[in-house]
Amino acid sequence: MTDGAAAGAAAGEAEPALPRRRLGRTGYTVSALGIGGWLGILEDPAVDAAGREAAAVAAVRRAVDLGVTYFDTSPSYGGGEAERHLGLGLRALPVALRSTLRIATKTGTHPERPNRYDAASTRWTVERSLAALFAEHIDVLLVHDPRTDAEVDAIVGPGGALEALEALKAQGVIGAIGLGVRTHRFLHRAIDSGRFDVILTPYDYTLLRSSAAGVIAAARARDVGVINGSPYGAGLIAGDEPDRAATRRPPLAPGDLERARRLWRWCRERDLDLGAVAVQFSLRQADIAVTLTGPRTAAEVEGNVAHARAALPEAVWTDLAAFLETLPPAAPGGEVGG
Repeated sequence: MTDGAAAGAAAGEAEPALPRRRLGRTGYTVSALGIGGWLGILEDPAVDAAGREAAAVAAVRRAVDLGVTYFDTSPSYGGGEAERHLGLGLRALPVALRSTLRIATKTGTHPERPNRYDAASTRWTVERSLAALFAEHIDVLLVHDPRTDAEVDAIVGPGGALEALEALKAQGVIGAIGLGVRTHRFLHRAIDSGRFDVILTPYDYTLLRSSAAGVIAAARARDVGVINGSPYGAGLIAGDEPDRAATRRPPLAPGDLERARRLWRWCRERDLDLGAVAVQFSLRQADIAVTLTGPRTAAEVEGNVAHARAALPEAVWTDLAAFLETLPPAAPGGEVGG
């Protein structure tokens, strides 16, 4: 199950608009809720390639109709299908509407050149992403998931990915440069370098753990835009009963399932949708420009947007803060990674 598997009532056109936020120093204004890269990646073996493509196109259209303006993908997602799926959805939009959107993709984890962070491989990947997205320009290009300090050294050093991306930015091929990785010290290096416009931090600013708060604060101080990935904790707190969700995707860390169970029970006692609380926990952090969910279909897009728009009593947040203090310490995330 992806983050997008949360169910929710379809958001009607009369619903409040999604808020818009400034994406750091990029100059972009984007919807605070963004759509991540699992469009059309369906688990049903009865759905063929054409069916998956149709689902992705419908999901893109529905997201745009509901006010989403930021889309994130990668050539590594969905066995290589996800980036092309997003491209097909964008191609189906009117040109004027497509021009209002901001698109992000990644380099460094292409299935044909995994963990390659040299300049030549970066240019090669960007060329293929442009073709997959039917685009001449990519708004945000993130270096993706370096595993070691040596790989980060290669990224920022001579002949590395960053050098290639800076040249592409100067040429107008890309608009902004980012780093997307869970390891916090890598994100701090990117922020402190002054050469990255955006960071993407996954899994670590959620109801399960909020250890990315320090990274977010550091990014704010340098006017680096922050994208928060997976507010649903990889689907565990998307609104479904956590034990059922865990059968589809195992928890990311020991203790996450029990924490999710307690959160789910707390929400049920108050007639709250855990998925709505999870998404809005991220949206309430003003230094997060974009909160990324990962829907696969138009119906899941509607559920995610409904979570973002749900009316929650203001007292919920005070009560929630007190409740979170009663939970056992959260398992560590990216602060100990790498």
